[in-house]
Amino acid sequence: MKIHKTDIPPRSLLTPCLPGDYHDCFTYGMTCRRKISPDDLMTAFWTTMPGWLNTLFKLRNALVRPFGLQTDNGDAKQLEKAIRSGRDYRMMSVVGKTDNETVISLDDKHLKAYLSVYAEAREIHLSTLVRYHNRLGFFYFNLIRPFHTLVVKSMFRRIIKAHGL
Repeated sequence: MKIHKTDIPPRSLLTPCLPGDYHDCFTYGMTCRRKISPDDLMTAFWTTMPGWLNTLFKLRNALVRPFGLQTDNGDAKQLEKAIRSGRDYRMMSVVGKTDNETVISLDDKHLKAYLSVYAEAREIHLSTLVRYHNRLGFFYFNLIRPFHTLVVKSMFRRIIKAHGL
């Protein structure tokens, strides 16, 4: 299963927002012709985390709580309903949807992050775009940046495997 770093797709809803303070895109070339919706992929991304990642998020929440940053221990079913219906849920907002793409944003006082799932006939793209609101955003994101890549690629692999792609 080969996931490689690429540019954000030109037709992505994130493209007009570039460059942002940080952005990346990971792409998986599918070997099957199975049709899967961006909502299915986005829902799986947020609701099927491995145990080690749940532990990492609990640690993150404990460390950032004193700085007044948002923490989230939401309900997976409610999150799925919000993604599919395009509604807000806790710190997440669905900011754009097309037949090929679902984009959410996570907005807090230190930064705003966008996550896009863009599904084409033979490729799936998982993109992140970050905008810092202040120095805390810059410091926070650069502190977690090595984990960001590890987490995104790990969760992407998990989705691919779970959906038989």
